[in-house]
Amino acid sequence: MNTPDIALLPAPLRGSPRRDRSTSARGAGLRAGVLLLRFLAAAGAFAAVTAPPARALAEAPSAAGVELVVDGAPWTLDPDAVRAAVGRELGANITLASAATAGRPTLVLRGEPDGRVTLSYSAADDRRIERTIDVPEDPDRAAEAIALLAGNLVRDEAAELAAAFGKRPRETTPPPPPAQPEPAARPAGAKASPPRAARPAPSAQARRAARSAPPEPPRCELPGAKTVRLGADLLPFVGTSTVDGANVVRRYSLNLAGGYTAGVTGLELGVGVNIVSSFLCGAQFSAGANLVLGPARGAQLSAGLNLARGLWGAQVGSINVVAGPVTGAQGGVLNLAAGAVDGAQLGAINVAAGASTDLQIGVANVAVSDATDVQVGLVNLGVGAATGVQVGLTNVAASKSTGAQFSLANLAAGESTGVQIGLVNVATGKVEGMQIGLVNYADESPFSFGLLNVVRNGRLHLDVWGLESGIVMAGLKNGSDHFHNIYGIGIRMTGDRPRMVVSLGLGGRIHLGERLYADMDLLGYSLHEPSSINTSAALVQARAVLGVRLFPELAVFGGPSYNVAFGDTAEDARLSPYGSVPLGIGDSDAQRRWPGVVLGVQAF
Repeated sequence: MNTPDIALLPAPLRGSPRRDRSTSARGAGLRAGVLLLRFLAAAGAFAAVTAPPARALAEAPSAAGVELVVDGAPWTLDPDAVRAAVGRELGANITLASAATAGRPTLVLRGEPDGRVTLSYSAADDRRIERTIDVPEDPDRAAEAIALLAGNLVRDEAAELAAAFGKRPRETTPPPPPAQPEPAARPAGAKASPPRAARPAPSAQARRAARSAPPEPPRCELPGAKTVRLGADLLPFVGTSTVDGANVVRRYSLNLAGGYTAGVTGLELGVGVNIVSSFLCGAQFSAGANLVLGPARGAQLSAGLNLARGLWGAQVGSINVVAGPVTGAQGGVLNLAAGAVDGAQLGAINVAAGASTDLQIGVANVAVSDATDVQVGLVNLGVGAATGVQVGLTNVAASKSTGAQFSLANLAAGESTGVQIGLVNVATGKVEGMQIGLVNYADESPFSFGLLNVVRNGRLHLDVWGLESGIVMAGLKNGSDHFHNIYGIGIRMTGDRPRMVVSLGLGGRIHLGERLYADMDLLGYSLHEPSSINTSAALVQARAVLGVRLFPELAVFGGPSYNVAFGDTAEDARLSPYGSVPLGIGDSDAQRRWPGVVLGVQAF
């Protein structure tokens, strides 16, 4: 019995769009599969010589041939190319069929939702075996991998092959670590070794640096396909494709309502729809749509839709879709990329869902990526491990780490945030840099500057303080370790009438020791008439106070201040009990200044 030669599977292209960038196990599995196939080929040849004739299951199919049924295989696979590769592997006549015929040997190829393929073999004696494997993204290499699997299924040697070509192992619980031996007793007087510092978590920059290189562009050839200089179609399969067939690579392609070919290595022009089943190396122009069901290397320009399995170049059209990685640019009203974007998306709506996204500029930008560099638009959404810079009217980053956000409203829902500058800034994790805005919220923040700042895990104190002018206040001081806001309400009982007082302020704290601290604050006070709530005077105060913590939850503080008052009348501005001088602005006497003192108590 003759044993068919087993063709060796070429190594898959680096950076396959479907393969995750962060893993290399699949490529290693394919290389291991090649080595295993060489062993199986030798073992099969030995078994063919020594096996008795009665072992019909190990024999190759008869001259009557084998039927091949393709059921939902990936669109990059050409059924004719798969049929030819399987025929060469088995040395038998392979016939494409729409359904299996009872009593005939049949191979059924089925695509899986996760991108793998399942091949089953049913022998004439009703014996049936099937395996699921990963295949290379390149169409001709995928066909060779399927052919190798078909040959081994027929010879019932596929168990080892499936393991080599990516059959996922069952998850197992790792064994517990070995018990550490008890440390020897330390001699008396010996110093204990310092504890080993925990290894810090990798930063977003380190994660970016660890990303794999961009995938290599596809080859501009299709083994087994006929190459022609010129092809033309009125409709798909109506034109030169009627004579030459579908497995043709055209140098130049002209189509009217539509055209179909396997590959283009130059230029394709069409009025309606240009369809290429395997690859594009060149340029496509159409008024309707350009559809490349494999990788595209070059340019696609259309007034309607551009579609490619992977892009190394540019797409310009109303709608641009890449079902894989993009190395280049997309420009249109709607840009969609289902893989990493190593380049830019420029359009009204940009959506990228891959390992990384470099640049998006549009009205609305969405990036679901482990690493997103820059988004510029009215609305920006970044979801993944790290988001770099967002500039727009509304920025949302649902990332573990966020670099910088600049907009009217910024939301960072992650563990760490660098900088937020806007009217409203919200960070649900720790702010490593600063927040500057009208309203700021953070779980933790070293610097939040705004009219209203809330730091959930920051300092919160209850202060009661009094001024030399007879103003007594009670308020809250909230902030981070070194910066805080002050919100107070009080009353001034001295003078010809009592007045209600409201204050807002911000300041910084310096920790001088376990019990001592110094605060530098700037506050504004507004004095209101109790009957009408109208403002009669305003006071601006800069103060430097020293605090002494008597108990963990109680401290006293005091220090000098400098005050400037503005009143409706000169009498309203005279708040100092020991006199004040005019501020010196204009001829008005209703602006006064004087030094003062602050004394208070702080709880919590």
